[in-house]
Amino acid sequence: MEFWKILIIFCAGFVFVESKWNNRKREVSSSLCDPVQNNTNKVHCYCSPLAHHPELIGSAECYLTVKDVTTDDSSWDRFKLLQNISRLTLTNTRGIAMNYIPTNAIKHTKAISKLDVKYCNIEKIEPYAFANLSLVEELSLRDNQIKVLAMNAFTHHARMKTLSLDQNNIAEINRNVFVDLPSLEQLFLTANKITTIHDKAFVHLENLKELEIDKNSIFSLNNESFSGLWNLEKLELSGNSLQVIGDNTFAPLGNLRLLNLAENKIQMLDERAFNGLGRLQSISLNHNKLSALVNTKIFEGLASLTSLSLKDNVITVIEPEVIIPILSNFYRKTSQLNIEENPFNCSCKLDVFRPLINKTQNSRLNIDIQNLQCNPIDEIKQKWDILQEATKNTGQIFEDIPPQVENAAYEYYDETELNGTLFYFDMRSILNCSGDENINIPERPANTVSTQDGNMIKTIVSSNDLANTKDITSPEVSDSTSKSETTYKEKCSY
Repeated sequence: MEFWKILIIFCAGFVFVESKWNNRKREVSSSLCDPVQNNTNKVHCYCSPLAHHPELIGSAECYLTVKDVTTDDSSWDRFKLLQNISRLTLTNTRGIAMNYIPTNAIKHTKAISKLDVKYCNIEKIEPYAFANLSLVEELSLRDNQIKVLAMNAFTHHARMKTLSLDQNNIAEINRNVFVDLPSLEQLFLTANKITTIHDKAFVHLENLKELEIDKNSIFSLNNESFSGLWNLEKLELSGNSLQVIGDNTFAPLGNLRLLNLAENKIQMLDERAFNGLGRLQSISLNHNKLSALVNTKIFEGLASLTSLSLKDNVITVIEPEVIIPILSNFYRKTSQLNIEENPFNCSCKLDVFRPLINKTQNSRLNIDIQNLQCNPIDEIKQKWDILQEATKNTGQIFEDIPPQVENAAYEYYDETELNGTLFYFDMRSILNCSGDENINIPERPANTVSTQDGNMIKTIVSSNDLANTKDITSPEVSDSTSKSETTYKEKCSY
């Protein structure tokens, strides 16, 4: 009897040991790249073979399958299997986010040229976090909740060309975060919470060509903010909280081609705000709070500038001396100048833009200048109203102009279409502006129509009618206003 008990116990023990051994064997033999149903690892990867060598793994996308995997967990050693891959993605597929850069994993993947870490909860990039990736060319850390970039976070990557840190929570850029990155050409920091760029923060990035720090909260810059960026060609600073652009802010950027300062809160441009930017081709200052451009040297030295946007500010006056140094830059067909949606005062200072009507080869710019709008003072507005009323009462509006378009609609220039503003070149004679009155403002074809949405307005005025109103409005009515039998004005929207 005792013999049978011993035998039963022995058999039960054997079965238990065998089961444990089989489980251990199965766990050991499980690979990072095994299908999900057979994978018992704490980390799982979707692995893709090389096109010409299907037996080799070319890229992998990996994620955690359980929580609380520590930095020194043995699971990371299994990345030895991926030692020859060129592309690695670390992400959050099962709702389990990594909260650190797994250095013990990527130390086995020294051959990768692109590393993409996304949708994690990594608050800090520690010093030398990617130290073993000597061949990496592109590093993307988008959307990871990163708050802090430690000193030497990105260091000694001789081949790195692109570094993306978009859509994180970074609050400041300290000095010596980016060190020994001789090949880096693109640095993206869009949509963070950056308020401060410390002096010489980018001083080691002498070959950087593109820097995007838009959609942040930067409120101040100085002439050391971009020190060292001798070869930078594009600087994106739109969507920040800048209020003043001080003297020599961009002076270190002698090779800069594009500068975007749109959608800030800029109220003032110091006299030498753009000093040193002789190669700059485009400045965007639209959607700011500029109220006047009076510092006459603002645009001096910008010989290469062919695109300038001042759209949607609150500018009431532009001193002619501000525009004169760059006016001829906009004669080219590819040039762009946008000064729309500003409450300009009706003043002869706007005459500084008149040469563009004849000289610019850009047809859109030509029309924009012809349709330049301004806000008249009460006295000028009264004179204009008298002139308009006298014109309407002549009764000779359409006699000499047969409609060329079926069902064409004709209407008087109605200031309600312009929200109280007037076309500057319609009423500059009332301002007694001096200058070349022989400037050629081309007539529009007689079949121009007025659309229902107000995109085009036609005014038809007889030269005899204008002659009859000279004594009412001003002793000096421009000859150019009465030279043609009909005058047309278009208001174009694009």
